[in-house]
Amino acid sequence: MDKGDFGTILMWVGALLILGWAFLKIIGVIHSPIWVEMVPYIGGGAGILGVSYAVTYRFGKIMRGIEETEKKVNEVLEIKEKFTQLEHEHKLALDGKLKIKHK
Repeated sequence: MDKGDFGTILMWVGALLILGWAFLKIIGVIHSPIWVEMVPYIGGGAGILGVSYAVTYRFGKIMRGIEETEKKVNEVLEIKEKFTQLEHEHKLALDGKLKIKHK
């Protein structure tokens, strides 16, 4: 199970707790002892925690992807710089301005 799935599941549990409590309250099953009155708050808290966990996990995943892309771009830029330098030296050698000794 993916870590982001845990946050999604927690969010749905919170939403179902609130909806279940509201339904049971409407049909008269719940007669309001204090612990039952706290169910919506517990459900809301679980939902908020689930949403924040899922968002934080996905944001971290996006940031890791951006960092990985940045590393790859930097590698490509280094290769381009080396190629540009090699191309410049080759042009100087062709013009006779740079002496190259072959082994």
